[in-house]
Amino acid sequence: MLNTNVTRINITIPEQLVSKLEKKVPSRGKSQFISEAIEEKLIREERELALTELRTSPPAFPQIKDGAAYVRKLRETDEAKRTSELQK
Repeated sequence: MLNTNVTRINITIPEQLVSKLEKKVPSRGKSQFISEAIEEKLIREERELALTELRTSPPAFPQIKDGAAYVRKLRETDEAKRTSELQK
């Protein structure tokens, strides 16, 4: 991740976490490592929010009671059509 638009920040991190970071990451790689970790966390939180919104939103197709059965039936119908077309 090469980004020329960077900002220096001052953060406070527990000593134990800094110690682990120093053991795992070379001195010249800490900023990139921390940036990637923050990005991963933000993406995970955005995904969790989207899933929560999906769970609480009304169903898109309320007339379909069993989604798995509906999809299974569609696949069977499509497969029957393909088989029929190939036999012609």
